[in-house]
Amino acid sequence: MKRIFDQRFIKKILLIFLAIQPVLDCYLLYTDEIIGFFHFSPTTIIRLLIIGILFVLLFFNKDNKSTRKTIYIYGSLLLVYLITHHFVAAGIDNSGYSTFQYSIVTEAFYIIRMLLPLSIIYITYTLKPSKEEVIKLFLAVSAIVSIVIVGSNLIQCSLASYGGGVIKGNFFDWFLDDSLAKNELASKGWFNSANQISGLMYILLPMCIYSLFNKFSIPRTIITFLTVLSMIMLGTRVASYGWFLIFIMMFVFYLFFIFVMKKNSFSIKSFISLISIFVVSLIIMPNGPLVNVSSSYTDEDDKKLTEMKEDENISTKELLGYIGMNEIYYEEIYVYEDHEKFWEYVVEDVPATKRVGNRNSQQLITDDVSATYETPIRSLVGLGYSRFINAYLYLEKDFIVQYHTIGILGIILFLLPYIAIALYSFVRFIKYKKLSLFNLTLLAMLVLPLCISYFSGHIVDELIITLYLGFIAGYLVHSSRKGALNEES
Repeated sequence: MKRIFDQRFIKKILLIFLAIQPVLDCYLLYTDEIIGFFHFSPTTIIRLLIIGILFVLLFFNKDNKSTRKTIYIYGSLLLVYLITHHFVAAGIDNSGYSTFQYSIVTEAFYIIRMLLPLSIIYITYTLKPSKEEVIKLFLAVSAIVSIVIVGSNLIQCSLASYGGGVIKGNFFDWFLDDSLAKNELASKGWFNSANQISGLMYILLPMCIYSLFNKFSIPRTIITFLTVLSMIMLGTRVASYGWFLIFIMMFVFYLFFIFVMKKNSFSIKSFISLISIFVVSLIIMPNGPLVNVSSSYTDEDDKKLTEMKEDENISTKELLGYIGMNEIYYEEIYVYEDHEKFWEYVVEDVPATKRVGNRNSQQLITDDVSATYETPIRSLVGLGYSRFINAYLYLEKDFIVQYHTIGILGIILFLLPYIAIALYSFVRFIKYKKLSLFNLTLLAMLVLPLCISYFSGHIVDELIITLYLGFIAGYLVHSSRKGALNEES
């Protein structure tokens, strides 16, 4: 029984649990059949049980009494918010928009998804993992993710990043077969979402590069190269351009700590290995499956649209089809017959640059829903995640979509802690002269996914990413408060 409460044992469980997260993100656990049966992915239950047990074991440990006050204060604020959020969101009259329905079960599981990473902050802070344990964890996750993506690509059994199904060609076909479209080559392994794995790479790659700066080894070199190759294989803009920007950032950090801070020594082996990976990746990149998902709309199209508007025999619905609006938006998501004035406004008054493409369509509809249903109190506590999910209207712009779903107070309670911890830690490292290449890398790993989430979407509320953000945040809180970072970086 004592072993269960032993913090060294609990820490091993935490590290193993975090290391296997890529396995829990397998697409088979997110199929329509599974979601339809459970009403959510079973991975949420698995994560809830494990994190819940770890949290309880640590919270009721007599050695951790000093942290309980903070938990009680946060818990009290959270309870007030949740009660208010439920009654406000559930009380919305959506009789003019039948699919915009509230579900307390869906809402509860979303709140749980947002709370689990915050629990990881507390767990990590309490368990105090070492620097080496942090490095090994992220190298292990990088190895799993990159081997899955690269391996499945090479044997041509990977899921396509776009459009569903399996890829039509592998890495070698990038150079040998010009007949295949980019979206037939972009691959995401067995993972549920290319966007989310792209966001995860902004956590993994900086640590891979740091690990090579810290200690050169062949395995670390291979893992770093495979991680970059995986980002190129994903074919998303965030991943395809991101590896290049991360390399530049890490080179700048490294040279800064060598020549300005004079805290690091130059390693010719590490530098050559990283430069080699960088150059080889640049050579591969032009042939990579970068997919351009934006739609085109020319001046000629605009002239023809003007002519069509003057023809009384052409309906607004036909005009919507002509301008490239995906019919799912006006046939199913925001039915034309129920929102006729809105769709007339889209055709008549919205410029092409703001209406072409799925993301623009989502933004326009979300803005109209917001104008219809939001009030000052609803802006504070949100309209409800379940309403937007049930309406198939979940904007791919993080922080903006959370403003609509959980409101300003929800953002403060669930997302602000990451930003606050990053700022707090950075200030403490500067004040006590603890700034190092290692903790600056960790700060970048915490902040970068938050920054790209606005452009990529579906990042700050996805556990495959946020559990690692919680781990990093917890480590930074411990390090900056206790002044624990005395190692060489």
